[in-house]
Amino acid sequence: MRFRGFVAVVALSVIPLALGCAQSEIGPGAEGTGGSSAAVSGSGGSATDRGGSPSTGGDSATGGARATGGATGLGGTVTTATGGHATGGSPATGGSTGTGGSPATGGSPATGGSTDTGGSTDTGGSTGTGGSSVTGTGGRISTGAAGSPVTGTGGHSSTGAGGASTGAAGHTSTGSGGSSAGGAAGSTATGTGGTSSTTSAAAGTIVPLYTDPGDPSWNAIVAAAEAHPTVPVVAIVNPNDGPGGSKSSGYTTGIAGLQAAGIKVIGYVATGYGSHSIASMEAEIDTWKSFYPTLQGIFFDEQSNATADVAHYQTLSQYAKSVGLSYTVGNPGTGVPTAYVGAVDTMLIYESDGVPAMSDLSAYAAYAPSNFGVIPYAVSAMNSTFVQQARKYVQYIYLTNDDLPNPWDSLTSYFAQLLAALE
Repeated sequence: MRFRGFVAVVALSVIPLALGCAQSEIGPGAEGTGGSSAAVSGSGGSATDRGGSPSTGGDSATGGARATGGATGLGGTVTTATGGHATGGSPATGGSTGTGGSPATGGSPATGGSTDTGGSTDTGGSTGTGGSSVTGTGGRISTGAAGSPVTGTGGHSSTGAGGASTGAAGHTSTGSGGSSAGGAAGSTATGTGGTSSTTSAAAGTIVPLYTDPGDPSWNAIVAAAEAHPTVPVVAIVNPNDGPGGSKSSGYTTGIAGLQAAGIKVIGYVATGYGSHSIASMEAEIDTWKSFYPTLQGIFFDEQSNATADVAHYQTLSQYAKSVGLSYTVGNPGTGVPTAYVGAVDTMLIYESDGVPAMSDLSAYAAYAPSNFGVIPYAVSAMNSTFVQQARKYVQYIYLTNDDLPNPWDSLTSYFAQLLAALE
């Protein structure tokens, strides 16, 4: 878009974007109140192993018989009420150190051996507090004789640490370690951050400000930028298809005024669609830096869209950054191969009359919008609908009602409306 001296732009073809296991339950009352020497199946174990020993009152003690407190759940440590073994069943198996075997709920000395609290199927024995299969970290406790060893730390391992995570904050595990309450910590939950949503990027505008600093357009862009300070505004300045042959005090003052309003100012360089040598382009970048040391970046006009020239523009961009011109923009004015993404900071992928089709812009949806901008001209009125749709794919949008032969010799008449739409 070299319109200061107006050299016809070479039309380039657009290169399209390739862009628990089942638990058996034993009847609750074999051998009633004692622990006769007969071997009893189920969770009470044999009399000689689980509290039925005559030496500890296992003949008729209420705790030595087969209590169901050693079944699944937190009642794994079945202690006896009046007789039986000291801790209800064999210390090796009834007193498991898993989270299901603490004497707090199942086997307290006061009630563990009776069939009411510890041995019944209400609290400790069957599928009450922790015995059944749960999905928490506490999980399903394996069955056995009077509280056989638990599997893992308190039963089946849970799915993940508190549940499978969905999204950045998907796991909403509650409780510590998924105790035997219905899997509050083990269930898979979708947290508030689990699903991703598509939101519009913070949008701004890149303005080809190819007028002289004394033109009213410079005051107008400053006023609009100050009225909409949250919208990033980039102004391309262009004394003479580049920095010109000498430093201009008018541009020095004008650039300072733009920057005071929060506008980022970058200098114009024509690259001849990749035909200009690296050395000549670096010399022009040096001139910009020498004449206007507060300049913030370089605009590479006439950018090639040939894949073979990607390295050319990478080199130019890196050089500009190396001398302190930290923001680089390329202008192929049309679609480019995705190999160009990242060669410069931002590329203007549309420069033509009227707004582009949304399908053309959405072809770049896989990349951050900050990589792209558009500068349609001959747009007679502000098009807020286009702006809101386009900002999903491109971060920088400039529309102007000006037209050929030079659409960049004025500031669009609805510039303030454009900034309002970009907020």
